[in-house]
Amino acid sequence: MYLYTGLTELLPLNAVYALLMTSHGVSTGELSVLFAVWTLTTFVCEVPSGALADRFPRHRVLAAAALAQCTGFALWTALPSLGSFAAGFVLWGAGTALTSGTLQSLLYDGLAGEGRAGQYARVSSRMAAVQACSLAASSLAATPLVLLGGYAATGWVSVLFTLLAVPTALGLGRWAPGPAPAPEPGPGTQPEPPGYLTVLRAGLAEARGTPRVRSAVLLTAALTGLGVVDEYLPVLAREAGTPAAAVPLLLLLPWAAMAAGGFVGGRVAGAGDRLLAVLLGAGGAALAAGALTGRPAGFLGIAAFYCVLRLAQIVAGTRLQHAISGPARATVTSVAGLGAQAVALGVFLTLGLAARWASAAVLVALTAVPVLLLAVRLAVRPDAAHDVPPPWPDEPPPPARADAVERTVVKESDA
Repeated sequence: MYLYTGLTELLPLNAVYALLMTSHGVSTGELSVLFAVWTLTTFVCEVPSGALADRFPRHRVLAAAALAQCTGFALWTALPSLGSFAAGFVLWGAGTALTSGTLQSLLYDGLAGEGRAGQYARVSSRMAAVQACSLAASSLAATPLVLLGGYAATGWVSVLFTLLAVPTALGLGRWAPGPAPAPEPGPGTQPEPPGYLTVLRAGLAEARGTPRVRSAVLLTAALTGLGVVDEYLPVLAREAGTPAAAVPLLLLLPWAAMAAGGFVGGRVAGAGDRLLAVLLGAGGAALAAGALTGRPAGFLGIAAFYCVLRLAQIVAGTRLQHAISGPARATVTSVAGLGAQAVALGVFLTLGLAARWASAAVLVALTAVPVLLLAVRLAVRPDAAHDVPPPWPDEPPPPARADAVERTVVKESDA
């Protein structure tokens, strides 16, 4: 699991693909449209792919996600044009949807199958830290790659890593026994996996009808969706006067901060809404102030925001996984992903329209507004169920299916 997460995020192209596109004539407004295409694709595929992960082996779903991402990067690198950029974003969006919900559910059910569901926050926070460290390493590697081989070098290296993620995902099949049998089979009959539509309906019903699940879904969606402002950071760095080859180095700041937030998130997984409100308020203010400085030093404030955001995402994600008790964990988690894509799509479309009149600094600063509004909402109307940590470690809900996660991950979580 750690290796798969690292390979799918160890992508030097991540740090410079916005620059790659603008170097081929894509304007800031067109870039926002491409981001919207990416988000819309993920939006459409999100919940159906979550039901697939509840119906079919999750390791195969993860392999398909990595293959789609790899194909998109190959298109960008081999045929750089507006059309191939759009096609690549469609493939990446489909891959994102296939991963969303699948990875978290595979992890949680694997731990629950070992009677260790209470360790989910710790292991997921480490995975988040691995993800952020991979992004930071990608940023560090991107500078010499751009200097030596241009944007194409970053593209082909990214293709290689995502291709390696395919067999890595398939290797998880040794610990994934397959979909759970349908509940309460008739006398004398063999248990059969539930149908796709049955799983889909069960997940949607739990996400909508269970208050604790619904609350966690909405919070997770908002926090995840607002994080998409990072797509504008390379443009912001160039606007601040940073040389193109040095942009990946500057992006190390927010990505290193995300790693720090990942490590801390597992320790405060039971944080209440009031504490989250204070943290998000401070993070939103830091984001706006950092973006509006117009200097590279402003990335320190942006880094502070991403540290807080990653921490809050882990808290919300942990709440959600512990709240789910039905037979469609990946589907419910994908509903949160659907909400996140809706928020992200709203951000992209709003900033795309504003790009006609505003600089990248103003666009990034505008993202602080919904962050601050969310902080106010949590402070004014906190969810009483989350004011104190629930007894998750001692009373984990029974798993609906037993997709086991890589045992090395479970063993490392005890270290």
